[in-house]
Amino acid sequence: MKILKLTLIFLLLSIFCLISFSQNSNSVNNIEYFTQKFVNARSLKNIEELKNLLSLLENEIKNGSNKSSNYEKIRTLLSEVYFEYGQLLNDNKLKERYYNLALQSAKDIIKTAPENGKAYYIAAMSSAALIDFVNVFQKLQLMNDFDFYIERAIKYTQDNLDKAIAYIAKGVRFMNPPWPFYDYKKAEDSFKEAEKYVSNYSGLYLNWGQLYLKMGDKKRAEEMLRKVLIMEPHPFFMKQHEDNVIIAKQLLGMIK
Repeated sequence: MKILKLTLIFLLLSIFCLISFSQNSNSVNNIEYFTQKFVNARSLKNIEELKNLLSLLENEIKNGSNKSSNYEKIRTLLSEVYFEYGQLLNDNKLKERYYNLALQSAKDIIKTAPENGKAYYIAAMSSAALIDFVNVFQKLQLMNDFDFYIERAIKYTQDNLDKAIAYIAKGVRFMNPPWPFYDYKKAEDSFKEAEKYVSNYSGLYLNWGQLYLKMGDKKRAEEMLRKVLIMEPHPFFMKQHEDNVIIAKQLLGMIK
């Protein structure tokens, strides 16, 4: 009888361990699967794929992924999908809604994970995107929020591409606002920093070329814009590269 009980206990423990291992394995596989779907959808600017992924991630969280070791990663990815999905929408009310969802979810993540560089980046970009939807006083606050979040995104982000994109975003922030909020020197310095981490993304050189046009330096502007035309597309930004090439050609045609 004792042998039978011991055998039964051993079997139950084995089943429990197997289930736990399977859940952890599925969690790892899920985040890898979701991340790859996101990378592909963003690269091609596939709005339907992003919408489907958004639903999958929301369901994953509803179904108890908070027990998973990848819960923070899943929440962060969902926040990023909210932002990228909003970028592709045409309806302004919906765009604003998803930018707000991205911002709020990123802020919630930061509360429990204060060194999550990706969450700071999403908060920064969402704050910048929402500037178009608020009054002049709120615009200033959102600009200040962007500055706060982007500096922490740069500080805490470990991934080279993410760090480069954060520096590009910082450069664009100092390149575009009206006086007295622009600073072309800071914008140029930010693009130089971005190049240290990624030199094969055409979006960097398109923005850099536009900066030199604003500065009246047509020679260096042309140099940067021609880089866009001869570069291979970055695998994470295929459709964006096509758009960048079109814009670069238009800008080159205006340089005389």
